[in-house]
Amino acid sequence: MDETAKRHCTGEVAGGSGGEKGGESSDGDFEPSMGRFTDHIIIDVLEKMDLEYLCTAACVSPTFNSAVAYRLPFVSSSDLSGFYPNEETLKHVVCRVPGAKSLTIECLQMRNDSSIIKILGEHIEDLSLLKCTHLSYDILRAIGERSLLIEFAGCDAPELFKRKLAEMLQKVPLLEQTDARLFVLWLDAVRKIPLFNLRSLSLVLDLISDDLLITVVHSLPHLVELDLEDRPFTLSSVGDLTNIGLQALKFCECLIALSIVRSKMNCPASFTRMDKKGMFHVSEGCKRLESVKLGGFAKVTEDGYSSILYSCRNLKKFELLTSPLLSDSVIDNMTGVARSIVELRLSSCSLLTSEALEHLSSFCKLEVLDTSGCERIGDQAPFYISKVTTLTRLNLAKARITDVGLALLGAGDLPIVQLCIRKCEKVTDKGIKSLFHADRKICKTLSVLDIGYIPKITDAAIFTIATAAKALTDLSLRFCNGVTDAAVQMLMDRPNHNSSQLQMLDLCSCRGLSAVAILLPLPLYAFHRLRWLGIGLTDIVSKRGIFSAICEARPRLVVCGVCCDFGCCDGW
Repeated sequence: MDETAKRHCTGEVAGGSGGEKGGESSDGDFEPSMGRFTDHIIIDVLEKMDLEYLCTAACVSPTFNSAVAYRLPFVSSSDLSGFYPNEETLKHVVCRVPGAKSLTIECLQMRNDSSIIKILGEHIEDLSLLKCTHLSYDILRAIGERSLLIEFAGCDAPELFKRKLAEMLQKVPLLEQTDARLFVLWLDAVRKIPLFNLRSLSLVLDLISDDLLITVVHSLPHLVELDLEDRPFTLSSVGDLTNIGLQALKFCECLIALSIVRSKMNCPASFTRMDKKGMFHVSEGCKRLESVKLGGFAKVTEDGYSSILYSCRNLKKFELLTSPLLSDSVIDNMTGVARSIVELRLSSCSLLTSEALEHLSSFCKLEVLDTSGCERIGDQAPFYISKVTTLTRLNLAKARITDVGLALLGAGDLPIVQLCIRKCEKVTDKGIKSLFHADRKICKTLSVLDIGYIPKITDAAIFTIATAAKALTDLSLRFCNGVTDAAVQMLMDRPNHNSSQLQMLDLCSCRGLSAVAILLPLPLYAFHRLRWLGIGLTDIVSKRGIFSAICEARPRLVVCGVCCDFGCCDGW
């Protein structure tokens, strides 16, 4: 295990006697009062709750526990992402939800294949296995006829992988691979399988070429979803994707979701051998598209993107990343699909200004808006955004908005669940206060908030957020140097306060925190729902004793001592 992996420690959310005690009322007569409600009423209420809240309700009283036991067999899906169960815990959870057809598991603590194989009943149709660093390729053969998303780390035995993969591919309708070296093996196995009917393919590669795309579409004519991302190591365009490659997409007549993205992870590369003609090919051959994501197309002008908007009348999701030639008129060109678009993401498009959003109110179904990295977006944008009453997720990272903009956004009284204003450097505590002013809808709905990299944020803003945001579960304060120990103690010390609901807290590089910002020993109620804590580049990490003590006190809590963003996504 390398040094980075060693710093991703795991630990437990407080439970046991502390959890039992929390379920009692101060006068001891909570349980008798439950007798006022019939089992039918209680079950009817519980049927409207998701799995996490059902488990919380079960701890409240024997009556609720009994009602939840009745409800669990009817739960259709179980998502354990964000948790790191061991084999025994996983077995127990799956036994409690025998009707679940969809199952998502974080496999970081699974030490062998049997951990997964033992819980694979015939009822499970959709299986997602994340962070499978300890599992072998034998797991592929055991999976059988299920939709599958699986993350492997590397390819130590190519021939073994190819054989196991071929056995699985005879039935599986969906596959996601995240290792470029496995793609050739995958394709080789696919060609030998009769009646192969893969419908969804996701690949992360070193380079997307014409040959690769043409081979994919000819080998897999029944594709419904195609997701390709490459991460070049050089700026060379030799062998790069061109308009010819995109023209081949016309053979995928069933395609409804297309994503082609060039990442800048390894170098600042972009697709330089494609222009608007490539987009014309997509618009002519893929008119059934409902979801489009395109990133890194440096030479595609607005005409190219507009052709897709005019042709794909069922479009629900439209995302462009790093499109330097995209101008404000892009929204005007969406008149034909404005009533169907649910998600609109225009990220790192340097020419976009606030005026691009002037007619946003015509998007009557819009729930997600992302203009992150569009640095010319200013205070007028929140005014336009405030007219979209259906909006629940908003990302304005790196915008030039000020406290005035946040006040305008707050005045719109939108039911925002996720909000990111990271790197909006002109925002202060005053802006945060105006956002949550007068018990607006956002006070009841906001669950995820990112205010990282804002130098003028201090403890006062944290007090405002913790007091006003009643549903907050994820809070990012990374690189907020004005945050001190007092804010952290406030988040820890109130077991019945809003802040006690926090599940993810990012304090990375909060230089105002001392080594004792998290006092030891931890009280039973402190951070009792927290799943992930980021403390990289703080003095807390430098004091290894404190760091280790936190991990020991909460064995199921992931404590990140490096600089990962929410959730330690790599997991290795």
